[in-house]
Amino acid sequence: MEKAEMRSLEELIQNNSLHDPDDIDSLLETAEITRQLISCGLESELCRLINYTVKNGCFEAFSWIMAILQEEFEQPEGTGLKDFSCELGRSIPNYNELTRLLQVDFNVIGNDVKKAYDDHGEVQSFFNIFKYRTAYNNVFLVTEENFDLKDNDFILYKLEFMRDKSNK
Repeated sequence: MEKAEMRSLEELIQNNSLHDPDDIDSLLETAEITRQLISCGLESELCRLINYTVKNGCFEAFSWIMAILQEEFEQPEGTGLKDFSCELGRSIPNYNELTRLLQVDFNVIGNDVKKAYDDHGEVQSFFNIFKYRTAYNNVFLVTEENFDLKDNDFILYKLEFMRDKSNK
């Protein structure tokens, strides 16, 4: 059954009808595929679908996916998907539209530092990690700001999906 969902996902992505926010059939197909991926626990394929919609500006489809994932993560623990993270990459086309759609609250709710070491045990770089609330209670925007000794600084964007009720 897993291959059927992946084939459907491939067909949906190749179809590219997600660019039309008024194409209700395509949005319904996206919703069905999202639910299938959730029921099979295919987080990596969900991330692939999310990335496709974000990178291609298919924000109506993206909002449908987010709403379905929010519904899933409102279910009691032990059902469906486990908490997971979806890497969006270092650059997001239409970043402002994405943050507007997610209704990101840029007041940091979590901050951490992760260090990366070289072969000699010296700190080569560190990531300043910030976590932000979105309009979806169980979906968070995370930025990992990398600073290193070689001036290869960048920001890595992620979405985290969690059942943690204390973050509401």
